[in-house]
Amino acid sequence: MTKTCSEKDSNSISNDTDDNGAEQSKRRYKMSKRAETSAQTAIDIYQVTVALWHERPLSDITLETIAERANVSVRTIIRRFGSKEGLFEDCIKNNVADMESNRHKAKVGDIEGALNCLLDDYEAHGDAMIRTLAVEEQLAIARRVLQAGRIYHREWCARIFAPYLPASGENHYDEVLLAFVAATEIYLWKLLRRDLNYDLPTTRKAFLRLVQGLVNNRV
Repeated sequence: MTKTCSEKDSNSISNDTDDNGAEQSKRRYKMSKRAETSAQTAIDIYQVTVALWHERPLSDITLETIAERANVSVRTIIRRFGSKEGLFEDCIKNNVADMESNRHKAKVGDIEGALNCLLDDYEAHGDAMIRTLAVEEQLAIARRVLQAGRIYHREWCARIFAPYLPASGENHYDEVLLAFVAATEIYLWKLLRRDLNYDLPTTRKAFLRLVQGLVNNRV
């Protein structure tokens, strides 16, 4: 049977529609794959940068080293993060956020549990933080990251040790809080673990003794 012109046109439109749908699906698939690849590349760069931060001083980390380990080009890193400083800041801030998330698990008033969370973070990231402290005066990014860390540590102490602090409106509130901040500082961890080579259990007891002393002698 001979098809009419309208039937031919209808079939042509149907075929065109099918072809367009298939082409759109292919484009969506390719875009999705590109997005997945781009996201994985960013993760690889982030993981390599954080690993290097835990291995060596910031000043010794080059974009060439990061690119080689992440199996990408330096141009790819710059295109995504803008600069070496932008990459460092983004990666270190994310890593510090992970540290804060772990510390946030500590319960208010639970001194031993809080110190366990704190020392877990110092054991995992303390050496990198100490190296960052060493270049604070030379690198603006180090100053920004460390200042944010100091603010967070003070807020953490204010939350965790709240039951043992004076009312926030009292004159000596800041003085007592400062003592808790100092008794849990990363420099104390460095002194005990790295400079004096004490083991972790001994270090934990020292931290606990200091904090308990503040609790027992609070005004």
